[in-house]
Parts: sequence; C-alpha cells; structure tokens
Amino acid sequence: MALANGADTYKMKFGHRGVNQPVKDLRSGRIYISSQNHGYAVDPASIEGKGITVTHISMNDGTIEGVEYANHPTFTVQYHPEACPGPGGHEYLFKHFIDLMEGRYHAEAK
Repeated sequence: MALANGADTYKMKFGHRGVNQPVKDLRSGRIYISSQNHGYAVDPASIEGKGITVTHISMNDGTIEGVEYANHPTFTVQYHPEACPGPGGHEYLFKHFIDLMEGRYHAEAK
C-alpha cells in the first residue's frame, strides 16, 4: 500500500521475525506485543507530502509499523494483528477496518 501511494521501501538488514515484537500505537501511546515476519520497511523520508501518516512504530528499532492514508479510508500495519503472541488488544484494528468499510469514522482510531 505504501508503494502504491508513492512511498518508498528499503530492505532491512535482518528484518522483523517472530513473536513478542513491541509496537507502539502513536495515536493512543499504547504498546502492543506483535508477531512479525517481514524484511522491508517504509522509508520515512519518502512519505512527506503524500498524505501518509505514521500510526505505529517498532519499539526495537523505530521503523514504521503502521500508516494511514488521507486520500482514502485505508490504513495498514506491518505485523500480524490476527496472531496471538501477547495478551491481545489488537482487536481495535479490526473494528476500525469494519467501520471504514461501513463508512463510519472513529476519532479515537485516528
């Protein structure tokens, strides 16, 4: 999605692999434990002026883990919210997705 919206990505040296990877939701300030398996990340310098807002970052290395798009009701995360590596809490992402599909918008999700 980031590439389709004009951003660039780069290959990470090792990538993010496995469970228990801490991710911070910048909107709420909460930290979630995630499961990950990716070797590329969105280049933060490439999103300027493209209507892309960073919503989540990796607490291990500061790389982008989630973005939201201003031009259409879309958001993405760079981890597996459907997995269960930690105590849970990722359900809010699925609710936000359903609300966007149904044409609803929640200020707390922004």
